[in-house]
Amino acid sequence: MSSVHEPDRSCRPLRSSNSHAKNEFPRAYWPSQRLLGLNAIRANPHCIGHSVTGTVDQGMTGEGLFTTFRELKPGTVDAVFDGLAPLRWCLFVEPVHFYRGAKARLEAVLANEDQLPPGSYPVRLAVFGPAQQLIWQSRTNLVIPARGAGGGSSFVVPVFSEGVAVDGPAGRYRFTATLEQGGAPAGGEVEFFVSDPAQLPKVDAEVVLWGEDAALQHWLSGRGIRHRPFRGAAETQRVVILAGARPPTPGGATAFRELATQLARGSSAVFLAPEVFSEGGKSGVYLPLSNKGSLARLGTWLYHKDEWAKPHPIFESLPTGLLDYAYYRELIPDQVWAGQDAPAEAVAGANDCSIGYSSGLVLAVHRLGAGRFILNTLRLRETLGQHPAADRLLVNLLRYAAQNSGQPLSELPPDWAKQLQAIGYAP
Repeated sequence: MSSVHEPDRSCRPLRSSNSHAKNEFPRAYWPSQRLLGLNAIRANPHCIGHSVTGTVDQGMTGEGLFTTFRELKPGTVDAVFDGLAPLRWCLFVEPVHFYRGAKARLEAVLANEDQLPPGSYPVRLAVFGPAQQLIWQSRTNLVIPARGAGGGSSFVVPVFSEGVAVDGPAGRYRFTATLEQGGAPAGGEVEFFVSDPAQLPKVDAEVVLWGEDAALQHWLSGRGIRHRPFRGAAETQRVVILAGARPPTPGGATAFRELATQLARGSSAVFLAPEVFSEGGKSGVYLPLSNKGSLARLGTWLYHKDEWAKPHPIFESLPTGLLDYAYYRELIPDQVWAGQDAPAEAVAGANDCSIGYSSGLVLAVHRLGAGRFILNTLRLRETLGQHPAADRLLVNLLRYAAQNSGQPLSELPPDWAKQLQAIGYAP
């Protein structure tokens, strides 16, 4: 028998998604990630085996079904019992978070280990909205063919796979499948998220673009956000600066020195792309900190990090706590800022407690003189306009950075020349 090594993200007992502001999100448990993996395996007719790899958290890996103290992890037994049921619905929705009115592919596969005899079975498929209202439904027949002379039927029976436009209020949705007669499969439900672009708050402040970035310019224009290029020393008041993936000409210390001077006088900058600080293949060279630390990679496979976010204006109306993989999946990075001096605000980060310990930040607010700048490694720029959470986070970032915009510029710190030298920006 062949087997498949499953990248198991269910090795921690709980994956919570706490509420923030007025937006309530139910908790999402780690076993949901184990079920997702089991669904993928059982819906694949080419997979006939599955290796859990570890039943206990040996070697400080955290990958087991129960802990080093032989304590079963909450929900794990139920998830494994459900996921390995001989008769089970395997349901999928892609993407798992999208804007209302968009199409999502709904897929239903029945894993049938000789539980249903040959015949035709009525199936009801449905999508329910955040208030359990019926959004969409369809009926079809599931056919189990008679056994041929050469052997039995497949363990995997595809039932439905279509793109469906989901137009309903923002919130958590359920795609369900029900066998209306002849059997009672396990599973039968999978969750996904729908957001409403009309709920994006306005950005009233003018945004100043630092560096040429057509993607950011297009996104700002598409949302009616006023923007213009950075003017350097010609700036006469505190502004909101949005940095692209590359610094403006001439680049290097000259470009960063001009930007840092504006920050020290009270402006705020949002750095979406960590690569903007790189030079010659080395990351973080132009980070505006004397202790530049590193841009570290933390694992996202079996021995993985756990991402978290604090309740903060940057996450207004977004779920915080441990980041929900269904809600934020495409935004999860494999890089973190690590080793720098403590920021003014640690907003979001990641910790890896398996086989040792490592951690870092994915969103952090640092001070520079009278101003501040925000470092980010979340995959926001790559998913703008495509992922609702990316759009909302950037809107929140700009609104947060705009708190002091329009005010008069402050005088430079008296030791500004020494600070420039310490961070590597001296002329």
